[in-house]
Amino acid sequence: MWKYLAILGCILFVASVHSAPQAPAEAPQPYEYQYEVKDPEKQLFFDKSESGDAAGKVTGKYSVWLPDGRLMTVDYTVDGESGFVPKVSFQDNANPLQG
Repeated sequence: MWKYLAILGCILFVASVHSAPQAPAEAPQPYEYQYEVKDPEKQLFFDKSESGDAAGKVTGKYSVWLPDGRLMTVDYTVDGESGFVPKVSFQDNANPLQG
């Protein structure tokens, strides 16, 4: 009998802890960053920039110079409702090492 009361007590304790109000999540902090890598000797180029706002929405872009001479660019947004949404584009005969 005591064994069953102890088990019931544990179950009630866990249920009460689980249903207790949770601390509010911290609000997202705005941020921004970017970088670029250019190496003419190795014919290498890539870059990225990204920013996030206080509502948690992220927007960004990254580019990679492909071996076939095209520059691939991915513009994207990240939102809690829609998740990661990319838009990919290509620029033919690009040379981001010039200019």
